[in-house]
Amino acid sequence: MKKFLNMLIRNWSGSPVKIILTLSAVALGSAILILTDSAGRILDEQITQELEKGGVILNVANGTLNSEGMVDQNRPAEWDSSVPDILVSDIEAVSFAVPIIDPPFKQITTEGKSYNLRSVAGSSPGYFDIFGLELAAGVSMSDKDVDMGAKKVWISRSMAELLYGSAEGAVGKWVQPPGEMMSRGPGGRDRNMIQQFSVAGVFEDPGEIARRSYGIGDLILPYTSLFSAGRNIQMMMDMMAGQLIIRAEGSSAEKISASVTDLLSSQFGYDIDILVWEGSLNGSSDYMQELRQTVQIFSVSLSILGMVLLLTSSLGIFSIMVVEALNRKRDIALERALGASQSLVVREFWSWSVMLSLAGAVLGLLIAAVLSGPVLSTLSPLVGEVSTSFSEAAGLRLLSVVRGIVLAVLFGGILGLLPSFSAVKGNIADILREA
Repeated sequence: MKKFLNMLIRNWSGSPVKIILTLSAVALGSAILILTDSAGRILDEQITQELEKGGVILNVANGTLNSEGMVDQNRPAEWDSSVPDILVSDIEAVSFAVPIIDPPFKQITTEGKSYNLRSVAGSSPGYFDIFGLELAAGVSMSDKDVDMGAKKVWISRSMAELLYGSAEGAVGKWVQPPGEMMSRGPGGRDRNMIQQFSVAGVFEDPGEIARRSYGIGDLILPYTSLFSAGRNIQMMMDMMAGQLIIRAEGSSAEKISASVTDLLSSQFGYDIDILVWEGSLNGSSDYMQELRQTVQIFSVSLSILGMVLLLTSSLGIFSIMVVEALNRKRDIALERALGASQSLVVREFWSWSVMLSLAGAVLGLLIAAVLSGPVLSTLSPLVGEVSTSFSEAAGLRLLSVVRGIVLAVLFGGILGLLPSFSAVKGNIADILREA
């Protein structure tokens, strides 16, 4: 410590501006690395939190993929409507499993207005639990609605406000999918082949990332409401049981997929077609894959930028140590003549460079802490759908702080160490005579 203080006093008195600029450069590089690394981690946290809220969500289907990557279900299904109960009871990680179908319409008419739906889902009450959809108005879907094939729908708040002005105003309204009109009997009375559905409830909008990744419906209805009247409902439920959506907790998507495949194969035959994937009900989500790739590229790019700036700023320490090696050539030779080993001299240089780097890193941490809020908030428009949550979560991450300080000390220590090797070379007597 005494030698370090002597070196600090000597360098400060000789070139204070250079010391200040070097410390400032290291501090700025450290601050940028800490901020960029924190930004990448925050973005990853927000995406992961949005996609895995409450667990891993997977689709399970009895079918095959066609050439377009879409699911072709087997009709009738090679398993029956007991599959959801089997998955929940036999796989500990699976907390919810419900049947799901893709209704054959993407448009509805109400009060003379037409609305193009982004997605529609026919399912059961567990669908709302899987995606954490909270009721905003009206009543929840019940098992009785499914058993009776009730002609009811539940719509998102944004859809309710667009069509009816408010969530409360939507309850009790009637919506009608497109249908053909036909004439029956004398006089040709018109009759619509598709019945109207009453709006029984309104749910809060899911996060945009989850909605687009999983294809969460703007309109949700009991999947049995689309069955033909007069048919045996249990037979129809077994026939339409070929696709499910599940939520699992405490395990990875890969492990859950393997468990589901093994269980269904053992229950219904090893030759049945089983597909398990993460994404929308029609097949894997390109949006989800692209989103994760974008997050990875964004995080890596920011980290590389921060490390390059930190490495560049650490060159100032290398410059200081070069000057130190030249100015102390005679002193180093005397130390060696009095018995100091080359490794001892090298350690002195290394200690000096590490202390300078650490001082700069600590100063950089203070700068990053002050600027974290405003700087990270300015990045929020660049991250699209998670911009609001990204801005709210802006702040330093512990791992980013540790990484910034460690890399600052590592870069500065290595660059400051290099001049010491030339400083300990040469014949001691020759160096003293030259001095």
